[in-house]
Amino acid sequence: MSSNVDVPSKAVSAARPWWLDLLLTRAPGSWRSGLARVGIMVLVFGGAVLALYSGYVHLYLWGRQSYPYSAIPTIGPLFLVQGIAALLIGLLVGITRRLYAVLLGAGLMVVSVAALVIDVEVGMFGFQDSWAAPYVTSTLYWEIVGAVVLLIAAGALAWPAVAARSWRGR
Repeated sequence: MSSNVDVPSKAVSAARPWWLDLLLTRAPGSWRSGLARVGIMVLVFGGAVLALYSGYVHLYLWGRQSYPYSAIPTIGPLFLVQGIAALLIGLLVGITRRLYAVLLGAGLMVVSVAALVIDVEVGMFGFQDSWAAPYVTSTLYWEIVGAVVLLIAAGALAWPAVAARSWRGR
């Protein structure tokens, strides 16, 4: 016999490890003041928009240039994957507003910045880009800003749970 009894959220939450509850933290929480909620939401949505912009630029460069990146072996498919992933992760960040999504978005931006710098300075897969190529410097700056914004948002989302956990241990 099955019963459809609502389980209080505290009981469900207690069954999960603390770090999973932390990753599933959603912005904005009820513990924050109104101004803090607005600030965190601005950071989360700003980071989501910058991830979407990164995806747009990658897809634009992949197929709409006079010499599209889609014609470059290995780099072309990676640009396509990067563009699609950035769009999906940007949407995930903006829709869910959960810590795991914010961290995923920040990671995407950090990896994108690192790949761009390596591609220009050293080269990748037999191809080396230039700082003079279209969108290189502007994309670099916006992706750095996106990473910083999302990391700040992640810290703001995680802080109450981490602080409460550290105080309980004393």
